[in-house]
Amino acid sequence: MKKSIKYAGIAAATLLAVAPVAAPVVSSSTQNTVQAATTDTDANTSAMNDFAGQYKDYTIASGTDLSKTALVFGKAQSLTAFQTAFSSFVKYPLQNAAAAAATLAGTGDKAATVDVSAVTSNDTKVNSAGELNGYLKDDTTKAVTITATFNYKTTDGATATPITKTFTLTKAAVEQATALKSAAISYDKNINVEYGTSAADYKLVDSSNLSVKDNEGNELVGNGDDEINPSISLQFYTSYNDAYNAANGSTTVKGVDVPTFDQPNTTYYQVITGSFTPDSAFATLLKNHAKTPANYGLTVNGATPTGSYTDPTSFQTASQKDGDTVTGKTFTVIRSITVGSKEAADWTTEDVDGVVTTKSDSAYYTLKNDDNDTITNRALAKNTAWKTNAVRTNSNGDKQYRVATGEWIDANDVTFSDGSSSSEGAYTDEQALNGKVTLDGPSSFIYMLYNDNGEAVSNRALAGDSAWYTDKKATNADGVTVYHVATGEWVQAGSGVNYVAY
Repeated sequence: MKKSIKYAGIAAATLLAVAPVAAPVVSSSTQNTVQAATTDTDANTSAMNDFAGQYKDYTIASGTDLSKTALVFGKAQSLTAFQTAFSSFVKYPLQNAAAAAATLAGTGDKAATVDVSAVTSNDTKVNSAGELNGYLKDDTTKAVTITATFNYKTTDGATATPITKTFTLTKAAVEQATALKSAAISYDKNINVEYGTSAADYKLVDSSNLSVKDNEGNELVGNGDDEINPSISLQFYTSYNDAYNAANGSTTVKGVDVPTFDQPNTTYYQVITGSFTPDSAFATLLKNHAKTPANYGLTVNGATPTGSYTDPTSFQTASQKDGDTVTGKTFTVIRSITVGSKEAADWTTEDVDGVVTTKSDSAYYTLKNDDNDTITNRALAKNTAWKTNAVRTNSNGDKQYRVATGEWIDANDVTFSDGSSSSEGAYTDEQALNGKVTLDGPSSFIYMLYNDNGEAVSNRALAGDSAWYTDKKATNADGVTVYHVATGEWVQAGSGVNYVAY
């Protein structure tokens, strides 16, 4: 036995020396490992390299029918079967498999075979054509990488080194039309104008301020497809019902022409119409909303209208439901225009940027509204500072500073500064505390807050007759003590502000 083994080893060595096997050529690409020809003249190897080389990375077009894919996994298949498996969905410029087989002289088509394996982009092995079809249709599988090993014989009948080709089939991104699932209609429902001004001054005759946005935030009014086109009635009505009935084609409308708002303390109503085509996405949304409002949203100024399509008090449409067809082409909204008083119109307003601080002669100071009427449920406590952005003066020489929207304080009750001294620099002499700040009442009193830079906070304040935990105090640029009562917010010490330690 030892002698037999010895001679067998010598014979093997002799064969290797006489007929060396060509080494494979390693491609610089990770996807292509095509075998070079055994000799420069071996037609079979050249043909097989050409045949294998036609398979490369490919993006499958969306909508392709993948059910015809018939790749065989786990056993050898002919070149013809392999090529046919791809012909239904991979549109390579494939050469004829039968011709390629004929080029493999003396071997026959069945002698040249292909072994196939595959793995998904999710690292899942593919075991059958059915699985491949499923993976390529699955949205979570972006691609499948196929490895094909081509087995053949050389022209002298010897078994050639297999040629291996790896390539990836990637699914094209499907661009799907986004259905209109909701629409948000918004417009200036209530507009205040000054007495004696013109409708044109507020662009009420040429601007609707109408917006309709879809579920992705795209504007539908006046877009490139003319989805919705607004129009404005040049009639101003003295009652909501008149305007509403006019929108519905009533013949008993009492319209008035209002080029100038010369009736103080009067409210007018104006109709805005949005036109759309019956086959538009918006029309389809109205139809779907009427059928299943829970799935198709529609809001007007943030509120959901009621009824088939609308709530007549806020949104009214001429569209009618006829089976599944929207036959109407318009919707209407109505805005109110309120004319101010003569007193309010008498004021001349200028922009300012500063801080007003209430004096200490009274416990609190009253506020006025835009019409110069006293506000009965709010007041400013003494020795408190407030951000102001406007000052107004009337023909009598009265002067007031605006300290909130529609709220003014008499200039005689405050001192004004441009805010530079109180807003520059950080707080100093910061000390830790464990206590609370109590604010004197009544609850209608409000106490100004300041941020970490010492600037007045314009949209928040503390009510009187309340208490706030504080963890530290500091000194501002004016030398006044401030208490930290919220993240980045401080209240200034003074009359009505009391610190109590725990």
